[in-house]
Amino acid sequence: MSKQPIVIVISDLHVGGGTADQGDDHVYDQNQLRNFVDGLRTSPDGQAGQIELYINGDFLEFAQVGQDIYTLRSADAWCSESESRAKLALIVAGHRDIFDALKAFGAAGNLVTIAAGNHDVDLFWPGVQEDLRAVAGPVSFVLGADWTSRLDGRLRIAHGHQSDLANQFRRWSHPFVTGPDGEERLEMCPGTLFMVKFVNWLEGNYPFADNIKPVSALWRILAHENTLDLVGMAWMLARFAARHPGVTMGTEATDGTSLPAQLVEYMRNDPAIGTALRSWYQTYLDGGASNAVIDDTLRTDPDRLEALMIKVMAAEGASAWTAALGHVQTGPISLGDEQGTLQLAQSQKIDDRELFRQVAKRELAGKDKVVEVIVLGHTHCPDDVTWPELPGKRYFNPGSWTRYAEIEGQRELTLDDLKDESAYPYALNYVRIEALPTGLDARMLTYAHSPGGL
Repeated sequence: MSKQPIVIVISDLHVGGGTADQGDDHVYDQNQLRNFVDGLRTSPDGQAGQIELYINGDFLEFAQVGQDIYTLRSADAWCSESESRAKLALIVAGHRDIFDALKAFGAAGNLVTIAAGNHDVDLFWPGVQEDLRAVAGPVSFVLGADWTSRLDGRLRIAHGHQSDLANQFRRWSHPFVTGPDGEERLEMCPGTLFMVKFVNWLEGNYPFADNIKPVSALWRILAHENTLDLVGMAWMLARFAARHPGVTMGTEATDGTSLPAQLVEYMRNDPAIGTALRSWYQTYLDGGASNAVIDDTLRTDPDRLEALMIKVMAAEGASAWTAALGHVQTGPISLGDEQGTLQLAQSQKIDDRELFRQVAKRELAGKDKVVEVIVLGHTHCPDDVTWPELPGKRYFNPGSWTRYAEIEGQRELTLDDLKDESAYPYALNYVRIEALPTGLDARMLTYAHSPGGL
């Protein structure tokens, strides 16, 4: 356990592959993180080696960088150790300045602690830890623990994804599985599955798509578009939200019972669509099924249609998917109430924030009365809360070092709005906690911000 009297907590940096990586959402246009770490190091406290920099999950964006490295067609198994190391190499190459800054910070006697989150479960690999220490110095890792204590137990820290059913790991203490290839691999949580199989494809054309939180809220934007491939993805997102309710899901979703029947109608009227979908069905689900059986199954069995769409997106890739379906103009598709707009006020601001407040409050009000400050991450929603019934206790969430969508007063978002990331604001926050004789001095501060232009 760290003995430094000052703890700086940052979270959800999502550092990707730099300028070579279109999907890198980390804010780094002015070397913000490097300068932040250098500033801590050159401060009087940093020069005295008094600071622990605690990176509270989702530091490294393994789920999106190097999309051609992970090729396994699996819904349960994520990267092998060699694949995770190859992804890390791309991240280091894209942001060498960040790792140099961390190394210099540690060399001054300070401590760097990196906690794993749902986007960087890859940190569990010993090889990844070795590679990170080679470029960032002797950093410490927090792996497999829901909560970590600092400052004699008065500070409690967690990333928070284990409180989110969509991004929860079944075996967080040891998240390893045997993949279909027989190789040891990391467990893949549902949120990562959807990021890898669906959102990464979408982000190629709409870079800001993955910054919409919750991910499932994308379905309302996609449903508003007028092509069958995007509506199909919208339907899948709605299904996913219904199957995996949790903090990152937020908005209520529906199974969207109308799409299967309408899809079969398109198959019957468009020979190209019919040929493609029936061929995929026979390839991935049932090689002996007749055209009539396929049509009837897809029309009446949403689970079967969902299974087919997952197989096609995972195995065939976007080019085949869009070639078969992207040219079809659908008109209105019924996917549930309030379709066509993204209700971020409901889905992100309320659900995420309130759930994590309750998680923090329960921890502060527990039997261990020594706890004064709770810090969580994961939601990307900055928060600073006290409760009258818990005097002297406080909860913080610094949010994310990525851009975000303004909620209050936001006009309806469309897919075109997701093309230009620079149109969105950012606020690079951190929490500073110092141990004083009278208690903890805890504050949330903003290192840099931009109002954006949307």
